[in-house]
Amino acid sequence: MAPGRKLNVAIAMSSFFPDLGGAQVTAHNLARYLTGQGHRVTMFAAWSSWRKLGARRAELGYRLLPLFPGQQSLMPRLGWPYQFVQDRYFSWVQRKFKFDVWQSFGTYPTAVSVGRFTLPRNIPHVLRTVGYDIQKDPDVGYGYRFDPRIESLIQDWAPRVSKAIALSESVKPDLRDIGVRDTQIEVIPCGVDQPRFESTLVDRDAIRNRYGIPIDRFTYITVGRNHPKKGFPVLLDAMSELKQAGTLDNVHVVFVGNAMSDLLPRATELGVADHMTAIEELGVDPDDREFRIPSTPLVELYKSADACVFPSLIETFAMINIEAMSAGIPVISTDAPGCIETIVDGVDGLIARAGDPIDLARKMEHLQSSADLQAKLSAGGRESVRKSFSWDVVGRQFENLYFSLVDPVAPTP
Repeated sequence: MAPGRKLNVAIAMSSFFPDLGGAQVTAHNLARYLTGQGHRVTMFAAWSSWRKLGARRAELGYRLLPLFPGQQSLMPRLGWPYQFVQDRYFSWVQRKFKFDVWQSFGTYPTAVSVGRFTLPRNIPHVLRTVGYDIQKDPDVGYGYRFDPRIESLIQDWAPRVSKAIALSESVKPDLRDIGVRDTQIEVIPCGVDQPRFESTLVDRDAIRNRYGIPIDRFTYITVGRNHPKKGFPVLLDAMSELKQAGTLDNVHVVFVGNAMSDLLPRATELGVADHMTAIEELGVDPDDREFRIPSTPLVELYKSADACVFPSLIETFAMINIEAMSAGIPVISTDAPGCIETIVDGVDGLIARAGDPIDLARKMEHLQSSADLQAKLSAGGRESVRKSFSWDVVGRQFENLYFSLVDPVAPTP
């Protein structure tokens, strides 16, 4: 490998902005990082995402092209005719841009489509899981793999990738379950732009007033789409436990994400609705010409809170935890897969038993009653992000992996 060599990287995912989730955030920030290092990046996303972004595509900082329409719905039904047409499209862009490596987000449909193209051409192909594509939880109806047609495609094509990225150790068994060998697996976590969080100045009272959040209460923030796997009803039950114990009076919880208002009837039933604020998803900021994700309004909300509580039951990686750490606030999360890997209990956060509102309430009481503990965990969280989760660290891991596949005999830069 020549010193200073720059790569042509194709990143493909079926769902992209304006839809917002951990995978979309990581793909975007990975593309921005690689571009900043001088590599040439082309992102491929669903036709619908490409169309919805419209003129804002020019603000991404890298090239965005559409995938062939109908990946999710047509590929399982049409089979080889669909793949034949898609291969013609991939062949055209490969000739045009001469990609050194393809990076897929999601085993299905993206890695299946890309793998069918890259494998016979000996082009390196890296799979990065996203969660629902590989994990299965029948209790909350979570996962693609309950569909036998999709499961068959995943089992057939996932083992053929060059490398498979697990976001955490918890994901390794899921990759093995679909036939991926240990020698193919690399653990690379999500990353966060720590300098941006630290440099964002916030008028705490002004932000709280903007959203109707009480200024004088100890305020937790929790973030995510309102899906059963996120465990938000468990948090409501924990708030009810605090109320019964007489420790909820000066506490408030801000729920940020899609369909969070659906939690209000349960909160009212438990008598805790006056201690919560539901804010719908703060996605892509239309006024941010730099297309920074997470959006500035969300960063401001993190930094105006006193702590973060994330009660998830299953994740591939708890992005919320490291975002909160970057914002300088202490974090309480759970021992669920994908959450426990982000926190060292008592060092940079607190761990509660997943699905246990009583244990979660006790952890909340412990944190909100101790300023010394809050300061200790905040400092520990910032240091953990600096060492393990900043984009300087995570982006370099992606780079080194790509170089090892493109020229496996040469040292990585």
